[in-house]
Parts: sequence; structure tokens; C-alpha cells
Amino acid sequence: MSDKERRLKMLNYVFMAAVVLSSGLIILNFTDYVGLLNSMSKVTFSIDEMVHTPEGNDIVMTLTFSVENPTTYTRLKFSSLQCQLYLITEGGGEYIGTTAYAPPVDVPLRPFEGRSYTTSLSVSRSQNDLFSKDPLDPELEWRVRSVIHFSTPIRNYFQNVNFYPVSNIDT
Repeated sequence: MSDKERRLKMLNYVFMAAVVLSSGLIILNFTDYVGLLNSMSKVTFSIDEMVHTPEGNDIVMTLTFSVENPTTYTRLKFSSLQCQLYLITEGGGEYIGTTAYAPPVDVPLRPFEGRSYTTSLSVSRSQNDLFSKDPLDPELEWRVRSVIHFSTPIRNYFQNVNFYPVSNIDT
């Protein structure tokens, strides 16, 4: 076999290896995408508890929320949560503020496992007429608009959720 034939044969092997590797990466990406779509339609996010606490001239709203992956998809990670709080009033909803939670690193959502987290928002009583009255209402109705951020090794995913919880006063 001549030197030219050896180089041509080697070039064919390199080309075939590149085709096989590229095909494998495309299949992996497609499989990951299908798994992600399936799991994202089933992932549950809920606000388990919401309390408001008077602390001097401030009102502190504390949200306890949970995220659960009820699927077999293993590559899903919880990255962050942002909640916009609207106090429901007779005239509609009044924007109060935004709170966010992000773990120090993306937290894996293991299959059939849930995680709970707590975040809070402090608002000055003087900022809102509804908070300025004393005693404060023992129950307040809210609209919580949430954006939750998930990630996989290949892509990021955002999910928008609206909740209408009632917060109880914590004294």
C-alpha cells in the first residue's frame, strides 16, 4: 500500500469518526430536548405558605415555595425564582414589590423529589395605605406572578406561573 493510499484511508477514518460523533451529539441533544419538554409539562411549583409580619415600620412578606420533578428526567436543575407581589384590592391589584430566590449553585431536581425554599420581601408601611392602618388585616389576598428558571446542561427554560394565595398575619 502506497503512502498516498494510507493517507486517504486515514482521512476516511477521521471523516467517519467525525460523522459518528456529530450524529451522537445531535441524537443526545434531541433526546435531552424531548425529555425536557416532557418533564416541564409535569414539573410542579407551588406556594406552600405565605405570611406577613409587622416589624416596626415595615411589613415583611415571607413565601415558602416548593418545586418538584415528578418525572424520570434527571438533568433538570432549579436555577432561580422571581416573584412579583400584587395586593388584591377593590380596584384590582396593586403592585407591592419583587422578591427573588436563587440558590448559590443550580440545584438538581432529582426524579420524584421535591425541594422547599423560603424568600421574603420587606415593604415600608408608609409606602402603601393598606399597610398603614393598625391593626393590620389578619388575612390579605395576593396575586403572585412568578418566573421560575430551570436549566439543563444543554439549554435554559423559563416558566411563568400565577398564584392567588392568601397570607395570614404572623405575630
